[in-house]
Amino acid sequence: MSDRIDSQTRPVDVLAVFISSSDPAFVTAEIAEELSVTREGARYKMEQLVDEGLLNKKKPGSRTVLYWITDSGRKYFVEHA
Repeated sequence: MSDRIDSQTRPVDVLAVFISSSDPAFVTAEIAEELSVTREGARYKMEQLVDEGLLNKKKPGSRTVLYWITDSGRKYFVEHA
């Protein structure tokens, strides 16, 4: 697994996981597993995408963070995939 998801994984690679699934939201571990990267690397990239408005997040528990794609994220995916 790679720690440097930001240098190896494009935003569309992360967004593709959301687009291709019927699940409405994901936790970091699921994205990390899907992209074969560390949880820390996935979290870093997903936080970047939150900052860019491509993902949203919610913290329903003390250690759980859910991420889901925004309309802007869907548009970005279509334009850059």
